Amino acid sequence: MTQNIFMSYSRRELGFVDDLVGKLEGEGYNVWLDYRVLVPGTPWKEQIDKGLNNSDTVLLVVSKASLASKYVTLEWQHFLETNKRVILLIFEAVDLPKELEKYEWVDFRGSYKAGLQELFSQLKQPIREEHPVPETGFKAPLIVWFTIAVSVVTAICTLPLLWTLFLPWILIPLPYRIFKRSFNFAQVQAALLMLPFSLFFEAVITESETNNLDRLIVYIFISVIAGLLLFFVLRSPALQRWGKPEANMRKFANPYKPDDLAPAPVSFFVDYAIQDRHAAEDLIAALKAHRHILTQDIHSAKAVFVLISRFKSDTEADPEKQVVYPVLIQTNPNLAEKLSKLQWIDFRPGVRKLDVIAKLLPEPSKLLKALGMRPVSSQTVYSPIITTMYYFLIFLGAFTIGSSYKYFETSLDALLSLSDNMFGNVFFGLIFHGIVFLVLLYLMLRGITRRTGWFSSFKWVVAGFFGIGILTLWQFSLSLDADSELQAAGNNLQTSVASFLPFLIYFLGITAMAFFFFLNRRDIQRWFPVKK
Repeated sequence: MTQNIFMSYSRRELGFVDDLVGKLEGEGYNVWLDYRVLVPGTPWKEQIDKGLNNSDTVLLVVSKASLASKYVTLEWQHFLETNKRVILLIFEAVDLPKELEKYEWVDFRGSYKAGLQELFSQLKQPIREEHPVPETGFKAPLIVWFTIAVSVVTAICTLPLLWTLFLPWILIPLPYRIFKRSFNFAQVQAALLMLPFSLFFEAVITESETNNLDRLIVYIFISVIAGLLLFFVLRSPALQRWGKPEANMRKFANPYKPDDLAPAPVSFFVDYAIQDRHAAEDLIAALKAHRHILTQDIHSAKAVFVLISRFKSDTEADPEKQVVYPVLIQTNPNLAEKLSKLQWIDFRPGVRKLDVIAKLLPEPSKLLKALGMRPVSSQTVYSPIITTMYYFLIFLGAFTIGSSYKYFETSLDALLSLSDNMFGNVFFGLIFHGIVFLVLLYLMLRGITRRTGWFSSFKWVVAGFFGIGILTLWQFSLSLDADSELQAAGNNLQTSVASFLPFLIYFLGITAMAFFFFLNRRDIQRWFPVKK
């Protein structure tokens, strides 16, 4: 009977693997899964080799990505050479290497529950397969087809909102992206929340056209129902198993919870660039609070934490003589070779659970499982507050530029009746406004995400948000000036409704952001670099 299992998989099937390992552990199996058992500060390749040698069965998740991975290939080849047991878990039907065609297999393409039952049965008692392993054909759980159908309805509801740019960009291709498992979870959730509100504003803008208004009211009702269905079904375990990492929530099955440990003191040193001082100070404070000893000399410390960011990629610490923990604050593609071989601690999604690091520092074998962080590999990942700022700016930018187009589309006949001077002020004013807005938006996004430039300072970011507020108010005031001249000429058409939308979104968004800033003020301090 199998007891020790090695999971061999591609990170593209992370949601499926994380859920499956939780089920296996619930049945009492010891499962070796890289991001749950690797020990930070220790060379990861040696740990993988040890995991392979100590396991008696490999569960190979079969997919296009896994069979194309050189690391996965090395793992299953190792098991074949040592004559250990291999069970193929068919996530996608693909052409298999000849060496794998004779092994046991379980088909997970359809019913997950049925696949689990069959896997548990085979783990207890090996079987001789009566049928060849499937290498062709496409299957998907019924809930995936249901989700695609609902997303088609949602995409149709988005058609009147092409001018918003953001919503059609996310929701119209969503059915295809669900089918390909490549939708961005965070973007889709934000778009679904904004869809009914945007349709409402579209209805207000076109209130004079009765047929359009009736159709939009139906769209609003349908979008609320379909949007709520999608909002919750995309969070369901079945869709989380289906999607690639970008389609997953950052959940972690069965995280380890350390007891109230009294760890033995360990001498430590935190190696960091001055720009990352706030994150370093918090780590030092947590370690000292659990009686670990801060040394002033990097070479005399038993444990060295190296904070990796765009400002630091190497260390003087010696991994051969010390336990060196690379701590990722920000992605750095130029990481020193000696650090790239070590298992890291990933704080790109946010600096969290520093007390866990302090408790498990003397015995870090369960540290990754206690931190409960799924790997994010090459994904662009930021803390929640930075992610919120990023999407708010993108969303506001799309609506601001789109609303100028909508303004001219719905009011062009009335605007052509304006005096030459007023029409020129409105037309060229909105063009100039759009150019300035886009330049400011680009500089802010670049500074916030890359931590470089003017807007790598939180004070400048606040000033940037203030500038955006002035620009949205200016956009609204231009349309108000046009309305005033039209009303003086006896035309009561209100052209300013479309340009009021960005200002309203800005006002509501910045109010919510201020509250969110306050709650996450320490994350903001950690992210924005300290000036030298």
